[in-house]
Amino acid sequence: MSQARRWRVNFNENRNQAVSSSTATMKPFVCTTVALFTSVSLSWPTSTTAFSLRPPPNKPSISTLLLTSDRRSFLSEVVSFSPVLLLPSSSNAAAVEVQRAVGSGESRCREEGNCLETFELDGAVGWNWGGTERCDARDSRCGPDGRIRDAPLEGKAIPSLIGGLKVTNIVELTLTIGTGSTAVTDVLRIGLYGNKCPESVKEMTDICGKGIITSQNLLLGAPVRLSGGSLTFIRPEERLEFGVPSQKVAYAKSIRKAKAPDEFVPQPRPSGSRLELVRSEESARLHDAAGLVSVPKDGIGYGGGLLGKDDDAYSAAFQITAASVPDMDREGRKVIGQLIDNNSMNVLARLAGSPTKKMLPGQNGGAPLIKVSVDDCVVISVAD
Repeated sequence: MSQARRWRVNFNENRNQAVSSSTATMKPFVCTTVALFTSVSLSWPTSTTAFSLRPPPNKPSISTLLLTSDRRSFLSEVVSFSPVLLLPSSSNAAAVEVQRAVGSGESRCREEGNCLETFELDGAVGWNWGGTERCDARDSRCGPDGRIRDAPLEGKAIPSLIGGLKVTNIVELTLTIGTGSTAVTDVLRIGLYGNKCPESVKEMTDICGKGIITSQNLLLGAPVRLSGGSLTFIRPEERLEFGVPSQKVAYAKSIRKAKAPDEFVPQPRPSGSRLELVRSEESARLHDAAGLVSVPKDGIGYGGGLLGKDDDAYSAAFQITAASVPDMDREGRKVIGQLIDNNSMNVLARLAGSPTKKMLPGQNGGAPLIKVSVDDCVVISVAD
């Protein structure tokens, strides 16, 4: 460092603005940035009488970014807190924006000791997130480890109807995977065990059909429908979760508006006798195969805990197993149906084997890196 040109950063006590005393190469700057960022343990000093990294006005805090941002926006905001932002004008930069999968580049650069030289900021601060050499998440062969497979995954066998189970209703979910010109449309066909768990099946057919209504004040609200919802969570090779992340957003989409009216009132979770009826039902079978449809033990509306707002009460409506998952039995979840054709099992395999967003190191699963929306949901009754 003594032989290289140095950076001197002086922070004004009142405005926390910094100026540099000379131009320098990118490496010393990145060293300074990473050192400053890691030294404050993701928190901002409250006093301005000493060295401070308090964000400028109108900038979110680091803790807020951790909770609300994806990897790309998070890093861009963190770097913007630095005194000067110098981005390399490399000819290797991607010409087209793509969603990159979680990979192993960060671990590799830490082993080789060259995270800063290769501009792997994730690896420099100890996080295993995405990078430019990872496969494109839009590719059906792109796996959760960031590596591209030789061929798309094939679905496992369709679950057998056991123990006298009978499909009484079929739900067809039309999914759009991706966005723009590269988006593809596919269908999941679900058979529901109405003879074994009729109350839970009624909730499922309601959210996929006419909508769930728990409040009589429909002048200021609307039924909760899965159309307009999305794939909200993936635990790779284990389970998918579907729901309505925001009733307001789903309603605005249904009326083709940018946002819902300010007076819109979301539907609360089911309660009273309806809740008790669903709660009293047992699981139709164990979570012992891929392709089983599972709801929370208290029914749809209770998958995301009780601390959230009514607007996101149905964000974790139901899950679909991608393998045998005994943990779901221990969680008290209930199987109420299954996928019923090979194409649905292939779609399940692709989605369960796709990359996810990760906000913290070691996180097992997350929101899908590529958008998967539910465009339509149709309920068909099966004749005896």
